[in-house]
Amino acid sequence: MPQIIFLPEEIKSKIAAGEIIERPASVVKELIENALDAKATFIKIEVKGGGLKEISVYDDGEGMEAEDLRICYKPHTTSKIKKLSDLFRITTLGFRGEALSSIAQVSKLTIVSKKAEELLAYEIQVEYGKENFFKPSVLSKGTLVKVKDLFGNLPARKAFIKNPKTENLKTLEIIKGLSLTKPEIKWEVFLEDRKVLSWEGGTLKTLLTKITGIEEEPFREVYQEIPPYEIHLILTSTSKTFSHTRFLYTLVNGRLIKDERFQKMLFSIFKVFYGNLGFPAGIIKVKVPPHLIDVNVHPAKWEVRFKDEKKIYQALETSVEELFLSKKKYFYSSSVRKENLQIKEDLSLDTNFSTFRSFYREKPLESLFYSPVKTYLFKYLGQFLDTYLLVEHEKELYLIDQHALSERILFEELKEKLLKTPSQEFLIPLLLKLSERALETLEEKRSYLEEMGFEIDILDGKGAILRKAPAIFKEDIGEVLEKLLEENFFNPQDLNSEILKRYACLLARKKGDHLSEEEINFLLEKFFKLKAETCPHGRPLYFKISASEIESKLRRR
Repeated sequence: MPQIIFLPEEIKSKIAAGEIIERPASVVKELIENALDAKATFIKIEVKGGGLKEISVYDDGEGMEAEDLRICYKPHTTSKIKKLSDLFRITTLGFRGEALSSIAQVSKLTIVSKKAEELLAYEIQVEYGKENFFKPSVLSKGTLVKVKDLFGNLPARKAFIKNPKTENLKTLEIIKGLSLTKPEIKWEVFLEDRKVLSWEGGTLKTLLTKITGIEEEPFREVYQEIPPYEIHLILTSTSKTFSHTRFLYTLVNGRLIKDERFQKMLFSIFKVFYGNLGFPAGIIKVKVPPHLIDVNVHPAKWEVRFKDEKKIYQALETSVEELFLSKKKYFYSSSVRKENLQIKEDLSLDTNFSTFRSFYREKPLESLFYSPVKTYLFKYLGQFLDTYLLVEHEKELYLIDQHALSERILFEELKEKLLKTPSQEFLIPLLLKLSERALETLEEKRSYLEEMGFEIDILDGKGAILRKAPAIFKEDIGEVLEKLLEENFFNPQDLNSEILKRYACLLARKKGDHLSEEEINFLLEKFFKLKAETCPHGRPLYFKISASEIESKLRRR
């Protein structure tokens, strides 16, 4: 008995739709790209019920004739390509003829459209792939698309969709990225009847600051023509970096992309300039001749392939170098230095930090590390403003931030011990006072917390109970978790690192603390042994001035 069969058309259409329409944000992306291809100057997006109940996208673009509207939802119908060679010179965002077809298969779809020169608008309604009606309608110009009851015929797919707030956040992130492809046009976005974005049109940098919430001051901008490529970069300097890439947008030929290969290329270039400080916020905008790029490599058009990856890498590297002519010299040396400095990487650490934690917690200083006859490779000169350690080492003067250094040493100790420390129950469970919004997102983060060794029970609308935590943490971990869980700027997968950073910050010596000489020597020994450049949050630990620089400044040579 033969086992292989031809799939029925209904199953084939659902499979194809599933490749493109993963969640409500996917629908919004496809509809906005259609609007941009129609040369819209105003786009209005409305989302209700997280996008499952209704998505509405209006644009004032070219609109469709009645004949085109009648077939636009059918598979592989498109106005973007006519022949095979067009696939290798694509200049539009859409081209596959699958977006509206896929949306129509998994929703109740209504489209109203009118070309400016036509007398009448026309409306078509399609319910889960089947046309209900086609009739004259009312619309001044452009196109209005309404998508209702998304995945109503696919309960299995619908079950995987997150709660409306989570879906709205994902949708808004897509909209923000797409808005950067056309900052000169007008945008309006409503989520659950609340206006969350209003933009009348303007410059790319101004829109970037609006959607990221970052002021213009830390952004640097450069435009480079490196034939056959054009590179436009707007990136924050090393004074404003992040542990995530949420505020980093990549545009290739006006297309928002999320391409892992391209990201790795960028990050390897960034590493030279940002070191271990984190990632910048901003935009990488690349223009490539259409015949040198393939955009037909992903069903949802998130990925691209370059014909010559080596050349595009070199063009990007040159552009980033232009953006950072000083190559961070103001971070790691005094402003009088003339030469460019390369960033030193943090070295691998094999140090046992157990005594350091004890230093802060239990043991007397003398029993830990101090010996009257001990000699050091550095010379401690004093403390400035009870905050900065002044140290002489190999004919250079170091100014070291005592809080940042203390924090880094504790962070490395905590990171090492977390892998070896079992969890323990609190004698009295800790109450975490959390907002309603934090409680809604806690469910998503709880699995990551459990992997670390935390045990948290959620109380209905009243907070949460912390019952168990890794033994390296004391009761004050509750304070760290309360603050951290109220924030939504980080990826849940980064919780491990964020908790260790915040807890190390809590334990560390603070600005203004007066340190004993014994404690200072201990910190400095660790500093020169670790050779770390930054604190866990990415701030520099120190800068240094050479003897020759001081002599030059004082005109002694």
